[in-house]
Amino acid sequence: MNGEPLKAEILDRLWAVADRHDFVRSVTVTGSFVDSPTLDGISDIDCVVVVDHLHEARYQRLVAEFDDALRGVLAGHGYDFRVNPTLGPLKFNGPKLAVLHLMLYSDEARVRHARQSPFTCLDWQRSKVHRKLSLAEVYPVFGLQPRHFLGARRGIQDYLGDLRAGTVSYRELVCTADGYAEKKLGKPMTVRDRHEFAYHVMRFLMGNLLKLLTRTNTTPDNEAILAEYFRRFPDGAETFVPFFRTLAAKKKRIDFDEPVADLESTLEAFAAALESQFRRVFHETSTRHVVVRHAPTKLNAGVGDAVIFQGRSDSPVMPIRAADMVEATRVVSELNPAWVYTSPATRARQTAAALTDGPLILDDRLQEIDYGGLEGLTVAQARSRFPEVFRGWADKQDPQLPDGESVADVSARVQAFARDVWGSARGATLTCTHNVVIRCLVGQTLGVSAEEWHRLRVPHVAPITFIQTKTDGLFVDIPEAVEAEMFAAWEPQSLRKAA
Repeated sequence: MNGEPLKAEILDRLWAVADRHDFVRSVTVTGSFVDSPTLDGISDIDCVVVVDHLHEARYQRLVAEFDDALRGVLAGHGYDFRVNPTLGPLKFNGPKLAVLHLMLYSDEARVRHARQSPFTCLDWQRSKVHRKLSLAEVYPVFGLQPRHFLGARRGIQDYLGDLRAGTVSYRELVCTADGYAEKKLGKPMTVRDRHEFAYHVMRFLMGNLLKLLTRTNTTPDNEAILAEYFRRFPDGAETFVPFFRTLAAKKKRIDFDEPVADLESTLEAFAAALESQFRRVFHETSTRHVVVRHAPTKLNAGVGDAVIFQGRSDSPVMPIRAADMVEATRVVSELNPAWVYTSPATRARQTAAALTDGPLILDDRLQEIDYGGLEGLTVAQARSRFPEVFRGWADKQDPQLPDGESVADVSARVQAFARDVWGSARGATLTCTHNVVIRCLVGQTLGVSAEEWHRLRVPHVAPITFIQTKTDGLFVDIPEAVEAEMFAAWEPQSLRKAA
């Protein structure tokens, strides 16, 4: 039958619950429900709900209201129905069973999930089917980073842990009167679970590797994924391509009477081949370039309207505390850079010298933005003298500063530096530079819209690693703690008020 009217009615009823409550900030429907014309073959209606604050009363109310919203309409079309309010890949299978996978997050949990599970959250952001805010508007994942594949939740090895244990890991919300926590649980895998899990792992890992390399957030069909993935990572293709096609066919037919031989060992071999080739591209044949912002000066002490446009002002750093240098010192020591590049500014040269004994190579392209007439003024003073500049910034434009530069000028020169220096480097490098320069580097490499670069907050002396690959260009790895500080301006207002 034509499922479009039923799907439209399901969405209308979900939106009605969302519209009923001001505390509901975002409802997004994602997964196979969005792409399939009917409910046939759909295991779940995946629904991600973000509220400003979640506690027992709201949890019980939302589960009951979403259940009530869909139970009747699905029963009228001959479906059994249940709500699954857990987080993770727990599935319930049955003939004519429709499952609302209701994934509830507070603002705080959404931010944490985006940072710890970037693969899943980036995938959810593809959905255009949402009510109120999109997930990217709540808190975005801008793009994948190489470090995610070896360390993030649902990275290469995390998946295999579940399969080895024969357990589907999921999390249950344990609510209290004023909040909630996530309790990790496990369900023994059935034969069907093991096959569908293996299929999902392969498709998810191949698709995410392609998202990283192509810097896109698209998911092609299975054959397109196979063709592009094995063109780039060909090891074991003669085994893994037919293995994946067999899993896909079984999933489509819901046919698991004859289990695939050597399921676990073949999936283990696929993951090992992926990791080996991944390390070859991003570790063994690439060059690493660590970038740090200079240590603070007295001119960095202002906040709000008292912030001073320091720019080309040549201020020395304040006394550098050893505690503030621990992580950068560790990273630089492990990197053992062959060359050290720095802005000519005193504050950058002093910081670089505190991190390494090597000779410094000064490069004018690493200088801070030239604020021109705004140099040395506070924000309040500059707004009064140059209101047109602030109007331009408010309109998301990039004005040429009076007798100074635009951000586009800075971006052009720092991209030239990266191309000329990092693109031809025969060893690791350390670069010490400035706030706006690093904003341009991170924004460009991670895919942040240029009009949003000004929102990035670059911590002083925090190591950020850029990886120059031989075949796929430049990538950035930002440590999770640094990323949290750098993207704090995107956090929901409720969290910034709490801070």
